[in-house]
Parts: sequence; structure tokens; C-alpha cells
Amino acid sequence: MMPDKEDAEVLKALLPAVGIGTVAVVAIGLLGRAFTERRVYSQDGQYLVPVRYGQLHDIRDFVQPANPDVIAAYSQIGPDPWRLYDFVCRNIDYRRDIGEFWAFPSEVLAWEAADCEDTSNLLTSLLCCGGINAYTVIGDYQGYGHAWVDRGGQLYETTYTKARPVPDPEHYTPYCLFNDREVIELWPGALGEIFELGRDEVAKLNLIAAAIGNEVPPECPSCWPFMAVGLVTGGILGTGFAMILQKGEAV
Repeated sequence: MMPDKEDAEVLKALLPAVGIGTVAVVAIGLLGRAFTERRVYSQDGQYLVPVRYGQLHDIRDFVQPANPDVIAAYSQIGPDPWRLYDFVCRNIDYRRDIGEFWAFPSEVLAWEAADCEDTSNLLTSLLCCGGINAYTVIGDYQGYGHAWVDRGGQLYETTYTKARPVPDPEHYTPYCLFNDREVIELWPGALGEIFELGRDEVAKLNLIAAAIGNEVPPECPSCWPFMAVGLVTGGILGTGFAMILQKGEAV
């Protein structure tokens, strides 16, 4: 889906004034907006979501137990599930997207910063790498869109700064579970409904922190943006604008 005529005029007006790099950033935002009317596509057994620069990816592509970087991390940490959970919590800082961008496990390991679905996908990848049946779960946490990991009914909250039991599982409402092999919608259209949930990461982290008796510190003003968007031969590199938040628990 292309931006409408008004969006095209915005891009044309920006080009001479600010240069192609800034226009590329704006174009990403406009293309992302063009997809908001329909966020999930089903085709030939795939569940396609436009969560990387508007490009469609099967949601299962983001869980990668056979990824060499995942295998290397697992070989150093595994096979204990709790140690894998603790590794993700302690080593990946929380990063808030402005917009929607899903990172692959290699990117999360390299950047050491990600938001809830990215850290959940990394942990699911590590667990599945060891032959453990696990799923990334996306759903509702007290009215906000959220992601976590399920292993045999045990909930792992990857926004914590260390592995710990979740004290309020009743607040986690699953809509859809997935790993590299399958997607389980808990009712027809559940995956699409996830993208309609509230998006306020600070408010959500405060609720998560309150559940474990901690407060979320304010955002670090020196951390914006986390990664800049730049142009490289053959495409666009970077994550777009993002914000690093300190997690809701002191290490």
C-alpha cells in the first residue's frame, strides 16, 4: 500500500529542504501509517505482519533457534531454562520503540537493547534451541499491548532485570502464542486485535514495576535516539527512533 497523495506531497516538499536521509525517515513513518488499517495478513498458512519498515514477515520468522548467534549464546548459558531467562533479563536493556519495529535475535544480542516482543523472541529462541517447548505470547497487560514467554504454563517476564517469578499472572491475558513452528490464536482474529491495544510503555512499565514493589526511573534524556536511521547501499540500516528505558527493578 502506497502513501496517499497528501503524504507524497509532504515527501516532495521535504526533499530539497532537508535532504534524502531525513526524507527516508519520514517515508518509513508514512509507509508504517499506510499499514495501520490492516496489520495482519493470512496467506498460505503464514501470519504476515508489517513490523519492519512496513515489510511483511511471517511472525514465526522472529523466533530463530537455529540462528548461529542464538546457538552460540545457548552453548555458553544453557541448558537450564532459568539461567537462559536470567541471561536475557540481565543483559538486554529495555528500549522503547517509537512506532513498531521487531528485531531479530541476532540484532537483539548485538544491540543489547530491545523492547518486550524482541526480548521475548530471543528467550523463546534460546529455549527452543535447547529443545524446550516454549512460546512467545503477545496479548494484554492491564490494557496495554505486551509480550512475554510461556514455558509449559510458566510465565517469564523479560522486562525484569533478573530472573524472578511473576507475582501477578492474572494480569497477563494472552491473545496469541507462537514460536518458529506454529502460531496459536486463542480466537479468530486475535493476532490482529493485539495491534489495537494501548501503547504507553512508561505506564505499562510502572504497572509491572508496581507488581514487584519497585518504581520505574524516568527515561534517560541522553539516550535518544538509540539508533539513527541512515542510508546504505541496497537499503536502510538501523531501527528508527527508539528510547532506552531503565527497567523496573534495581539490579
